[in-house]
Amino acid sequence: MRPLLLHVGQQFFGDTDSAEDVAQETLMRLWLLRDRIDATVGLEPLAVRMAKNVCVSEWRRRQVRQSVTLHAELPSQEFPHRTLEFREEVERLRQAVARLKPAEQRLFRMRHELEMDIPQISAVTGIGTRSVSAMLSTAKRTLTELLYKKGV
Repeated sequence: MRPLLLHVGQQFFGDTDSAEDVAQETLMRLWLLRDRIDATVGLEPLAVRMAKNVCVSEWRRRQVRQSVTLHAELPSQEFPHRTLEFREEVERLRQAVARLKPAEQRLFRMRHELEMDIPQISAVTGIGTRSVSAMLSTAKRTLTELLYKKGV
């Protein structure tokens, strides 16, 4: 199965390092979900679909990182005061996250710092995917209230 996944990654990104990452990530996800996979459906089509999803997710992450990098560099070069504002906003977010319930903090960090998706978080924590989604939604709502309505 690995050669097939490498091929999907190679076709999407055009380089072997990214293809290797796609294959490893897909195999890890398949392993984590092994108890829930229906063998009658066929493993190869599922693996290919997952690999394509991994490719799209990685492409989006790269776009966001590139955008953040460009935005983070511009203030320091053209507008030095924006660097200070950016640091203050990061500190406000850190303080707001610290005020979440411990379980919400853990899930929030897994989702946004470790960039895990909801099925991965569910597999690691043993919490159902719907519950993970609900807890993340509650955490985001709380952060929004803390940051914008009440202030931190």
